[in-house]
Amino acid sequence: MAKKVMLVGIGGYIGGKFTEYINKNYPNWQVDAVDSMNRKWADADFHGYDAVYNVSGLAHANARQGSEEQYYAVNGQLPIDVATKAKAEGVPMFVQMSSQIVYGDMSGLGEEKLITAETVPSEPTIYGKSKMMAERGLHELECETFQVAIMRPPLIYSEYARDNFPRLVNFAKKMPIFPKLNNKQSMVYVDNLCELIRLIIENNKGGIYYPQQECYIETSKIVADIAKAVGNKMWQTRIFNPALRLLSKVPQLGFIHKAFGSIAYDMELSNHFEGKYRVVSYEESIRRIAKAHMVVSE
Repeated sequence: MAKKVMLVGIGGYIGGKFTEYINKNYPNWQVDAVDSMNRKWADADFHGYDAVYNVSGLAHANARQGSEEQYYAVNGQLPIDVATKAKAEGVPMFVQMSSQIVYGDMSGLGEEKLITAETVPSEPTIYGKSKMMAERGLHELECETFQVAIMRPPLIYSEYARDNFPRLVNFAKKMPIFPKLNNKQSMVYVDNLCELIRLIIENNKGGIYYPQQECYIETSKIVADIAKAVGNKMWQTRIFNPALRLLSKVPQLGFIHKAFGSIAYDMELSNHFEGKYRVVSYEESIRRIAKAHMVVSE
């Protein structure tokens, strides 16, 4: 069934990939977009849309660049204001991009952090607090005729993802040696996230969603898998692990903590639509990443 979706937020990675995914795979759907800057969304007409999908927000990676007031205004209050307008104009569904960060940071190296149905959000950072502010306000708007879907994705990866994943891809392409350190992270390939959102809108099904791949991902393994796929001969060793554990505690080297720490959703949390949103397997995602970053093998 064809649907009309209004994206709030222009120029972002997630919104762009959703539009690309829908246009490629579901050409009978209509995806429009309106800028969230300078309240341009307030002048848009939401009447006739099946869903409003908010992808605007200040990123966690830019936490040092934004003030606390900006985070609460953009990540906290803006989604509530947009949803209030959507509800008033008869839109039956609102989709909000939240984040796994509402459960706090990753564990230390060598430790495990598993999020279950009983885990309560801890929101220790401004970013996490602003996301939870939006979630609480949106839940107050829910009713039988206005469904709210909250997305709490883990790290979103793809051929040209943002945040820290491109560093891992570059390591996989170029490094002859890489640490072998056991950790466990939830990740989701971007097409799977897009398909889950599509299914949510198609079924007008609110709730909290925890998308992830069909398997947990270990940093050393995904780097090794990409390296092999692009033709880079890589040797992995545990000799660096003691140094990495020490360096991961240095604030200026936060990438080490993010890369080798652990945070994962219980798989039972992520079985949305019986897992049918997982249209791209882990193995296929590696193949796609390798194809986009192929180097000449010897």
